Amino acid sequence: MTRKIGAVTIGALTVRVEPKTPISNVLWMMGYAKNPAWWSRHTTLVDDAADFVEALAEAFVIAAEQAISKGLLSGYREVEDASLVLRGRVRAGDQVTRRFGLLLPVEIRYDEYDEDTPENQLLLAATLALLTTTGLPTRLRTRLARIRRTLADVTAPARGAEPDWIPNRLNSRYHWALHLAEMIIEHRSVEHRIGEVTIRGFVVDMWKVFEDFLMTAATDAIVRRGGRAVRPTANRGTWHLDHEHTVTIEPDLTWLDTTGTPISVIDAKYKVLKAGKLGPNADMYQLTAYCTALKLRTGHLIYAKGEIQPRIVNIIGADITIYCHSLDLTLPSQDLLNTVDRLIHETVVTPTAPTGLLHDQMTD
Repeated sequence: MTRKIGAVTIGALTVRVEPKTPISNVLWMMGYAKNPAWWSRHTTLVDDAADFVEALAEAFVIAAEQAISKGLLSGYREVEDASLVLRGRVRAGDQVTRRFGLLLPVEIRYDEYDEDTPENQLLLAATLALLTTTGLPTRLRTRLARIRRTLADVTAPARGAEPDWIPNRLNSRYHWALHLAEMIIEHRSVEHRIGEVTIRGFVVDMWKVFEDFLMTAATDAIVRRGGRAVRPTANRGTWHLDHEHTVTIEPDLTWLDTTGTPISVIDAKYKVLKAGKLGPNADMYQLTAYCTALKLRTGHLIYAKGEIQPRIVNIIGADITIYCHSLDLTLPSQDLLNTVDRLIHETVVTPTAPTGLLHDQMTD
């Protein structure tokens, strides 16, 4: 399966890699992983798009044009300045340390009401990122340039220092555009220069899109059932395989009950579960280790494509069963969410194997 999608330009040559999954589904999964409450209600971005980067740019242009059609959003922002006129509040500490007793200029802090808001800054950052992307059609570049001119009085945030925004009633007409802007900024064009050759690219890792979507949807399904889902982070979600705590394991998702006891473990694999076959041996070894360390009888591998019916592996020498599932990523968004919900239900209700399923015992 294609692990990266997008476009990379090397000098005058542009290479495009498109997903086998419908582009509208890819964009929706990316958005859902960032904000499931909002994206679960917004299912259509672009219809029958043939180019991923162009589709994302077009969705953003439409959303941004709608957001600013009634004028730019204005708001208050805190400004610190040195002025000959007293305005707002004096920063007494800065006045002493910077002016050494001089009365003027005055170090002040005041609230400015203008269009230089975090929301507009994010729209500008996304617009500039798309304008530096090669290969976009002229019609989109023209519309992006028009958005750029509308945002002329807005400060462009430094790369990697884009401001946060808080959804509220006042900025509700910006929400769609801002969600897309965050996606664009996260995967914005990168640039490298080797001698006189410039390399630019807008690339998305499909394995991460799949994993982030699945883990977000699975977490929501677990919470609805009164459980708690744990993913690996810097300070939690890590267990050990040995008594000395030297070998760590980090399952993609661990379902805990109300007492904090693991009751199920799930690992996402951006691979194809081929008809009549099991997943790769390494995946089985990995889940066996997870189940052993967490004292679980079952573990679940979820693949990005393959047969709908699960494959079942009974491990020799251990009371452990591994279930291999697959998702159909071409399904409409709500059907895909329903499929994940049913799958999560199956992870704690050990299914009876239907007739015809493959039962196997893992050996070396």
